[in-house]
Amino acid sequence: MFSLQEILLILAFFLIWILAYIIGERLNLRKRGINIKPFFLMIKTEKVVKLLDFFSRKFGKILPVVTNISIVLAFGMMIFGGYALSKNLYFFIYKAEEAYPVFPAIPVITIRETLPYFLISAAIIIVVHEFAHGIVARHEKIRIKSAGILLVTLIFGGFVEPEEEDFKKVSLEKKLKVLSAGSSANLAFGLIILILLTMLVHPTGVVISVIEGFPAAKAGLQTGDVIVAVNGTRVSNVEEFRNFMSKVNVNDTLILDVKLQNSSYTSVVVKTVSNPEKPGKPVIGVYISDYIEVTPTFLALFWIQFWSINIAIVNMIPIYPLDGGNILDCLVERFIKRNVKLIRIIFSSIFIGLLALNIILTFIRFGFITI
Repeated sequence: MFSLQEILLILAFFLIWILAYIIGERLNLRKRGINIKPFFLMIKTEKVVKLLDFFSRKFGKILPVVTNISIVLAFGMMIFGGYALSKNLYFFIYKAEEAYPVFPAIPVITIRETLPYFLISAAIIIVVHEFAHGIVARHEKIRIKSAGILLVTLIFGGFVEPEEEDFKKVSLEKKLKVLSAGSSANLAFGLIILILLTMLVHPTGVVISVIEGFPAAKAGLQTGDVIVAVNGTRVSNVEEFRNFMSKVNVNDTLILDVKLQNSSYTSVVVKTVSNPEKPGKPVIGVYISDYIEVTPTFLALFWIQFWSINIAIVNMIPIYPLDGGNILDCLVERFIKRNVKLIRIIFSSIFIGLLALNIILTFIRFGFITI
């Protein structure tokens, strides 16, 4: 499962954490606000609290509107998360081919090839999430017990811990604003990155899947090759390719400029044939989709928006101690006023079961997935 190099890196990782823990204990770093435990590092600093106060004052005029919107977004994500898991479970049982995989994000175990991008994404997500909680808490006059920098195993981030007694005393509306701020900020940030991605990254050709027996396959083209030009005319996306093909006839000769899977370029000559399903329509025998060149910048932006949006939704599922579970607790305390723990257990059990079934059925259908 792991190569020798990966095993050595894992051993080095464990050794570094053991040494850090020993040093922390010997030097008694807790007195300086540095808490080191196995695979856990916390540095408390007043500078973060001052930064939260600054932003809460800076955006004080727009925060009431933003936080009201965040409550709506939080409930929307809660409903969508439950619906998506339920629908996917239905697909697994009745339409397995339409189900999508659901698996836990575990660094080194399920997150391997994309681990650097995951760590970058996790750090950004945690900082955005915790700062959003902290800024809204300070705006609502809730004191911050502690704040600072956090490192858990490989995942870097920040933390903000409001005073529990202050939080208990504020109104339900203020509690909901604080609890919904983190996931709503992650969702908004993810959508902004997604928009940025679509603005900065554009298709540079059409990637093909070849159909055996047709001209493209006979000319030696393979699934995964990318057509970048036809008869000297640049085709950057599916629409441009289809527009060009609409102007040619059956038995026309086409010179395709192709980027091969080894990143080299070549020219291939093919002759169009009649589409068996639509006689008279010229085809070369390929399925096409937009090709986007995968660069480190593209991957970083892609995974940041992917994890930001997905983690925001998962965090709103009513499972304790996720923010969605805490929102449920606040609602039960306000409107039902009893059996808070029982209702928490019931909802948490239902949604943990729903999540677990999706993961188990993913493993059965798709096998052990790593990305």
